[in-house]
Amino acid sequence: YLCDYLTVFDQPAESYDLLVLQNMFLYRMSVDGGFHARVVSSILNHEEDRGLLLSLLADAAEAEKPATALKEWLISAYVSADGRRKETLSCLLRSHISGTNKTAELFAESQTGIPESVWRLRSRSAVIDKIKNSDMYFGAGRRPFWHAFPLDLAAASLAGVPELSADIVYDAVVCVAGAWFSTLSADEMVVWLNMPRVTPEEWGVIVRPLLELADPAPAVSTADWLYASGNYDAALDLYANITLAYSGTSAEKPAFEMMGEILTEFKDFDNAFESYKNAFLLSRDSGKYAIADGLKNLCIAGDDLGEDMHEYYERIARLSAELPADECCAIRFSFATAARRRRNYTDEYRWLEEIAAAEDCPEALFSAAFSRLSDMNLHMDAFGNPDSAALAAADSAVEAALAVEKGDFAYFGLDPVCALFWYNRASALLPERRDRILPKMFSAAVAAGLIPEAAGYARGTPALEAVVHALDAEEFALAVSALNKAVTASLSKSIESAAAVVYPAFLFLSPAKRREAAEQILASRSTRDDERARVSLALGSVYLDLGMIDAARSMLRAALRANPGAEIRSRILIELAWMESEEGEYKQAAETCRLALKQNDRFPAAWAGIARASIRTGDFSAALSAAEEAALLNPADESYRHMKEALSLVCAEPKDETADRYFCLPGKENSAYAAVLYAEAFGGDVSAAWNAESIADVLAFR
Repeated sequence: YLCDYLTVFDQPAESYDLLVLQNMFLYRMSVDGGFHARVVSSILNHEEDRGLLLSLLADAAEAEKPATALKEWLISAYVSADGRRKETLSCLLRSHISGTNKTAELFAESQTGIPESVWRLRSRSAVIDKIKNSDMYFGAGRRPFWHAFPLDLAAASLAGVPELSADIVYDAVVCVAGAWFSTLSADEMVVWLNMPRVTPEEWGVIVRPLLELADPAPAVSTADWLYASGNYDAALDLYANITLAYSGTSAEKPAFEMMGEILTEFKDFDNAFESYKNAFLLSRDSGKYAIADGLKNLCIAGDDLGEDMHEYYERIARLSAELPADECCAIRFSFATAARRRRNYTDEYRWLEEIAAAEDCPEALFSAAFSRLSDMNLHMDAFGNPDSAALAAADSAVEAALAVEKGDFAYFGLDPVCALFWYNRASALLPERRDRILPKMFSAAVAAGLIPEAAGYARGTPALEAVVHALDAEEFALAVSALNKAVTASLSKSIESAAAVVYPAFLFLSPAKRREAAEQILASRSTRDDERARVSLALGSVYLDLGMIDAARSMLRAALRANPGAEIRSRILIELAWMESEEGEYKQAAETCRLALKQNDRFPAAWAGIARASIRTGDFSAALSAAEEAALLNPADESYRHMKEALSLVCAEPKDETADRYFCLPGKENSAYAAVLYAEAFGGDVSAAWNAESIADVLAFR
C-alpha cells in the first residue's frame, strides 16, 4: 500500500487518474478474497513476479521486525525525506491521521493547488463512469481488512516460511501486486477492476496447484475461507478434493466433516450422512472421544433423515460414561448446540441440565451452559417447559441479524452473489422484516447481474423499478415515470429522501440521460410550497454524489430561479457556497454565504462557511468575526469552537501564514500539519509535532 504511493513522487501530476485506479485496486485487494486469490494466482504463475514475491517473503522471515507502528514509520520516513517524496509522505500522514483514505486527493492538491475536495469529486466521477457496481466501493458498511486471505498461506509455504503471520504475508503480496498493477495502462486497470466475482469453476482452477503441495494447510485454509465467506459450492469441491489429495493425513477427517456440514446446509441429508460416516470410519482408531464425536455427527445426520438413531445414542451414552469429565461435557454441549440449531429446545434444555449437573465440568463449558439455561428460563410455558415459539423467534432474530451482517460483508467485499445468499437467508428467517431487507436483496441482485430476480424484488416499489428500467436503454421513459412517482412520494419526508431514490437509478444512466431525466422530473413540478426548488436541490445533491460538478451548480441555480421561500433559499445558497469553496473560489463562497445570511442571519452553517473561506484566503480577522457568530449560535459544534479559539490566537500574534491557515482549520490532520510547519520554521521537534492533536499541542510548537 505504502510502496505504491511512494512511487508516485517521480510521476507527472497528470498521473492522478491512474492513482485513483490504483487506490481502488488496493481497496479491492483488501476486501475481496476472490479478487485477491485471482491476483495471487496470476503472480504465482508468472515466473518473474513469483520469484519476487517468494524472495520478499523469505527476506521478511529472516529480517528482524521491530514493533514499529505505521504512524511511527511514516514519521521517521518523513524526517529523512526531501522533495516530492517528503510531500507524498506528508499526504500519507495527514490521510492516516484523518482516519480516511484521502492520500490521493491530498497529493493531487499539493501538486496542483486545487483543493483536495475537488479531486475527491472528480475521482468519484471517474470511478462511476468507468467501474461497474461502483456503489460497492463507496457505500457504508464496508468490512475491515481480512488479512488472512486464500492463497496467501500457499505463497508463504512455497517460499519455505509457512510460519509467517498472515498480516506480513498480506503486506508482501500487496507490495508485489501494487507494483505490478501500477505498470498497467488505464484501460487495463479498468478491465481488472471490472472483473466479476470468481465463479466456482474458476475457483477450481485457482486452487488446483494447492492440492499438489506436500502440506495440506494451504488447501485447508482456503477451503475454510470459502466456507466462512459463503462460497459453499467452491468450498464443497475443495474439501472433496482434499479428501482425495491428502488421503490418510490429518486433513482428511475434518474435510469429510465440513462436507457433511455444507451438504446439510444444502438439505442433501443422504450425502451429508455418507460424509459423516466416512469421517467416523477414519476416527475409529483415534480414541473414545473421537468415536463418540463421530457417532454424534451420525446421530444428527440420521435425525435429519428421519432415521431411528436410538442405538447410536445408547452407544454414545456408554462411551461418555468412560470419558473424562471435560470430554463428556464437550460431547453433551455439541448435542445441545445441534438441538438448538434444529429448534428442538426440549432436548437442548436436557443436555444443558446434564452439563450443569456434571461433576468436574470445565469452567468455560459450565458458564456457557448456565448462561444459556438462564436465557431459556425466561421463556418457559405454563407447564415449566421451554417455550419453543418464543425461543425460536429470538433465535431467528439473532440469526437473521447475523445473516444480514454477513451479507453486507459480502456485498462490500464485491461478492454480490454471496450477499444475496445471506440476505435471502435473513428474509427466510424473519419474513415479517422482509421489507427492510428487500432493498439490500435488490442491490445485490442488480450487482450480480440477476436482473429478473431484481425486477421481482422491485415490483411495487417505484424507486427500485426505476433502477430496473434504467438498466435497459429502451426503457428510459419507464425509468423516468417510475422516478417521478418515487420523488413525489419521498419529497414529503425530506429532500434527502428524494435524493436517495434518484441516485441509484442515475448510476446506470449516461450523463446526458441523467440531465434529460432531471428535466422531465422537474417539468411536472410546481413552484407552490417550494416543490420545484426542493426537487432541484435533491437533484443537485445527486449530481454532486455522481461527481457532475457543473451539472450540480446549474441545478442549484435553477432551484434559486424557482423563487423559493427564505428557508429553502438559504439552504440552496449554502450548498452553492460549499461547492464554490470546494473548488477553491473562496471569495465567491464567502459572498454567497453572506447572501444566505440575508435570508436567515441566525444560520450557523453560513457563518462557519464565511470563516472557512476567509481562513483559506488569509483574511483571519474576518474569519474570527464569523467563527465567533457560528460558535455563539451553535456552541456544541466542536469545529466552530476550534476555529474561534485558533483564530483569536492567530489574530493576536500572526506567525507563518501557511501554518496559521492549517492551524485554524478544524481536523486532526490540519492541527498536526500546522505543528509540523511551525516546528520546521522555528527549529522544533518535527517527529513530535506529527502527534499534535489539540490547540494546546500545536501551541507547543508555535
